[in-house]
Parts: sequence; C-alpha cells; structure tokens
Amino acid sequence: MFQKEPIIFMKLTINYKLKIGFVKFLLSLGLITFFWSCEPKKMDTTTIQLKWNKGYAQDSIERKTVALKWCLTFLGSHLAADTSLVGLNYNDSIIKLDVSQIGFSKAARTSLQKLNGVLKSSEEYKTNGSLDVGRYIALTIGSPLHYYKIVEVPKHIDEFKSKYAFDSLPVYINNSSIAHGDRIIFSASEITGTKQAYLSLEVDSIHREVLEFETVELMPNGLSKFALYDHDGNLKASASPEITRAGKPAKCMWCHEIGIQPLFRDQVNVKGFLTHEAFQDSIDAYNERLRAHQKKYWKDPALLHKKLHTEMEIAYISFMEPSLEYVANEWNLPIETVKTKLASLKTHRHEEFDFLGDLYHRREIDALAPFKVIDVPESIREESENEPNYLGNLDFQ
Repeated sequence: MFQKEPIIFMKLTINYKLKIGFVKFLLSLGLITFFWSCEPKKMDTTTIQLKWNKGYAQDSIERKTVALKWCLTFLGSHLAADTSLVGLNYNDSIIKLDVSQIGFSKAARTSLQKLNGVLKSSEEYKTNGSLDVGRYIALTIGSPLHYYKIVEVPKHIDEFKSKYAFDSLPVYINNSSIAHGDRIIFSASEITGTKQAYLSLEVDSIHREVLEFETVELMPNGLSKFALYDHDGNLKASASPEITRAGKPAKCMWCHEIGIQPLFRDQVNVKGFLTHEAFQDSIDAYNERLRAHQKKYWKDPALLHKKLHTEMEIAYISFMEPSLEYVANEWNLPIETVKTKLASLKTHRHEEFDFLGDLYHRREIDALAPFKVIDVPESIREESENEPNYLGNLDFQ
C-alpha cells in the first residue's frame, strides 16, 4: 500500500498540473479574444451615406439622386452605361453610395475611398450618421484638388501633350467670350485611340506669350474632364480671373455641359492658323460623334435626358446658398429655432434660380452649425481662398 502512494501522488500531481495548464490556456485565449474584440473595427470606406435636406418647394430625394448620378458621371463613373450597377440606392432621406459598385476605375475608387474615410471621420457624419449630399458634391466636383485626383488628369502640361497627336494647325481666337486676351486652341486625337482632346493657350494679344493653359479630355464614359495649368505648366485649382473668366473645372462643366461649345462671337482669321469656319466645322463633327456615342452606350434615363445635368448645379447651389428650410433640415432643428439663430445674417436671391427663395451663404452657416463640419471651398465655380485637399499627392503651386 505504502509503495503505491508515490505513484498515486505523481498521477495526482500530473493531473493537477494539466488542469492548471488548461485553465491558463483558457484564460490566455479569453484575454486574446477580449483584446481582439476591443480593437477598433476597420472603417468601411467603400460606402457612405448621403442625406437629402429639403431646401425648396419642388425639392425631392429623387432629384438629389439624379444630381448625384450626374456628379458621379462627371467624375468618370460608367453609371450611365450600366443600369445593372447596384452601388446607388435611396430610402426616405438617405442615399447610400458604394463607390466600388458604380463603374469607377481602380485609381478613382482608391481616391474616393480615401475621401470617404475623411468624411466619415468628421463630426457631422458621426453626429448624423450621414453627410449632406450637397457637401459631398462640393468636395468632389467643386474641389479641384480632389476632382483632379479622382479623374486622373496629368500633373503637368507636358504629360498632357505627350498623350496626344495634335493637328498641325491650331485656331487663333481674337474675340473670346471667356479670355480677356487671345486664345490659341489645338485639337488632338489620342495616340493610342480615337478620343478627342483640346488644348487652349491663354496668350497676351501683343506678344502671344502663354499666360495659362486649359485642357479638355474626353473620358471613356462619354463626358469630358477639365484641367487648368499655370504658365509653367503646373496644375492649378482655378484660372486667374485677371486672365480669363474660365474659373474652376465645375464652371467648365456648367458651360460645356455634355459637349464642346461653339464659337459665340465673330472672329478675324489670322494667317498661319486654321480658319474659324474650319474650326467650327470640326467642333460640330466632334459633337455629332459624341452624341452618337452617348446615345449608343448610355442607358440610364437620368443621363439620357441630358438637360437633367442642371440638377447637379442646383444641388450644389442650394447647398452653398441654403434656404432657412434647408438649414433647419441640415441641423435637425425646428425652423423657428434656426430662424432666431440666423437673425443677424442677411439673405439674398439667386439670379439664375430664383425659386430657391431667400438664401444664406454657406460659410456663414457653417460657422454657426451645432456640430463641426468639414470645410468646403468658398466657391464651386470661381477662384476660392480656401481649397481643401484631403487626398494629397499633388504638387500645386
């Protein structure tokens, strides 16, 4: 009996150690699981929720969705050509956007996801669970530093020139409706395809010294992308107002809409340059081919009805110059409370869209908001003192 006790004791010791070891294992596993569960979940940047805030009598979420479709198409999305895409839907006052599901290039998706991450980290988004759809348009179409990155414009004018084979004769514009001086415009065909592009040199009328460059490129989805460069060929956010009235890319879109505008004024032909009649014929031919392309490939009714591009402009105007009703909906406050809060601010009417009513200025509204908002440019179409850049990697002067 006594001889067996050490063996029994050894077994008990081994069993005890095994149990202790198993308990330690369970505890360590539990701690690992606990700490793993406490780690912050990675933010989903492919999707973002955008809120419609009613601002005028005829306003609706359907109209804002059309506005967003035009915005995304001007950013290069193939949404217009593929009605099976499922990355855009709405319910009540919220539009859910999935930038990975609406026909963007890989590079554009990367830029949009980075921007989504910044927007979703804002106090406005955290407070409301969404971002105003007008602010989203203002920070994409209305923000050149973001727009350039999303649509992938060349960083330097030489890079743009290297993509195209230019026609031998440019046209000389000596009575421009945009430039304060003269313009020299080159037409080009892409070396590797049949896409069209235009290069405009803003020059002084005496020495023809280049002051700035403006470019137009046809995107694969059938809309144009625009860029502005200084006299050294570096990208810039907006044209210099003392040189031209071209403004920012969003203003180019507003003027050129879905094609290239014709010459509006009579010109004097200059020796050594293409005649204005021949240049106008080339624009007419280009626009005809472009309309045929759009008619063939576009399927979404909101894009086929081309005048509806105005919905995008109304969307960013009603955001940048909101009505009392708009602000009340944006802030989720009673209209009388907001009216009292804004009592010291002056209102104005929009010269183009009077139906928007009495309006305020976005900068003044954002300064009084009950939550911290993410900054937008002072103007969508014209030169702004502030140009947000949440994407980086572009060397602007």
